[in-house]
Amino acid sequence: MKKIMSLVLVAMMGLSAMAQQHEIGAVVGGLNGLSHKYWFNDNVAVQTDLAVGLSAVPMWLQTPAGTASAGTNAIYDFTLNPNLAYHFPLTRRMFLYAGGGVGLGMLSNLQNTNPNNITGKFGVNALCGIEFQAKSAPVAVAFDFRPGYGLGFTGNANAFAHFFDWKVGLAVRYML
Repeated sequence: MKKIMSLVLVAMMGLSAMAQQHEIGAVVGGLNGLSHKYWFNDNVAVQTDLAVGLSAVPMWLQTPAGTASAGTNAIYDFTLNPNLAYHFPLTRRMFLYAGGGVGLGMLSNLQNTNPNNITGKFGVNALCGIEFQAKSAPVAVAFDFRPGYGLGFTGNANAFAHFFDWKVGLAVRYML
């Protein structure tokens, strides 16, 4: 996992050196990690976050095959989440934005080292938020909400679980 995170960080830094319309920084909230935004034009951007958070996942996904368990459990969520968003200008430096994307990653209950408890995750999400770009410094601050639908799966138990997942995030990015 460290190798993948390092590779994505190096790729994001390489992209920022090639173009003028990049923002790179951090996101905190439901996801905590790195955030990158690439602007295609004045209204369309791709926002990609590589982060760790918590998700509520059905407990039966985390139990060995053949055992029953009801309810949900909060487990760690390691996610790569790219989103395409359209920005609606409110003022010259403030935008509302909306779009959607995918979430790829792993779900893991780190309190139990049983390999059956490490699962993959794939999902789709909507994205809506507001962004403010400072006038006196090359800094952007964004607040967003990401409701989504996810599929969790394990390799050993052949179990799939579908769940509603949502994240709220506050991002601070340096504009390059």
